[in-house]
Amino acid sequence: MEIKTSGKKLNLRTPIVIASGPGGFGEYFEIPTIDWSLVGAYTLKTVTLNRKIGNKPPRIYSKDGYVINRIGLENPGFEGFKALMEEGGLEEIISQVPFILSVGGDTFDEYVELTRLLKPYLDRFIAIEYNFSCPNVQHGGLSIVSDKNEWRRLLQVIRKETDSFIVAKLGIEGGFIEQMAEIAVSEGWNGVTVINTIRGLMIDGENRVVLGGLSGPNLFPIALRAVYEVRKRLPNTYIIASGGIYTPDDAKLMIEFGADAVSIGSALFKNESVLNEIGKSLQGIHNT
Repeated sequence: MEIKTSGKKLNLRTPIVIASGPGGFGEYFEIPTIDWSLVGAYTLKTVTLNRKIGNKPPRIYSKDGYVINRIGLENPGFEGFKALMEEGGLEEIISQVPFILSVGGDTFDEYVELTRLLKPYLDRFIAIEYNFSCPNVQHGGLSIVSDKNEWRRLLQVIRKETDSFIVAKLGIEGGFIEQMAEIAVSEGWNGVTVINTIRGLMIDGENRVVLGGLSGPNLFPIALRAVYEVRKRLPNTYIIASGGIYTPDDAKLMIEFGADAVSIGSALFKNESVLNEIGKSLQGIHNT
């Protein structure tokens, strides 16, 4: 399936994107009730240079209104991803739905090296989303943007390394998100995903502290404001809205306030049919 980029836009068949993390490496294709014609793109779980085993339990704490997770970017690393691709593990599902590759790194050099190593496989993906905002790792993720000059240099180097459609996934804790988005766009990046989870803390039923990323409906107003601010600052930038989108009305509001696409994440844990519900509700109101 060939999906071409046009200027600063992704020509998705629908504005529905499965978020990196919850979607794993295509596991939702095992659910027969999902109408995949309603899904515009599927973002793989973030791949890092080296394998990550993730954080120790407890990893998830959930209540009405929010979820706190501290998975820690668990993934098989580049070598595991390479094996999956070369063994054809994703071919069948990539033929049905466009895929976005998600990339993360612990250091400047890891982001760059991984970008170079991934080049032979990029023709299978419509875009690369670079995770600059995960709060659940000690290095990389959110911490990579703390030095704005170094982060800008990283953006420049990555842009020179690939001609793919590249998207910066940004959180709200590295600075004003509209300013962060403007930095990425000024360095030639095609779009942004806003927002990621934000740091949260709760005590679980066994009196254990759960430090992790807050997601769920309580995050929605924050994400909506982020989309609004980025669109106001950058009228022509491609925006994927992410954060607390659980209902068709949530998705419609995100698009009304400037999103080009909406990313569905933790809502999938509660009800995977939300993809069908949101997809049907957006038919006819989004020009793809």
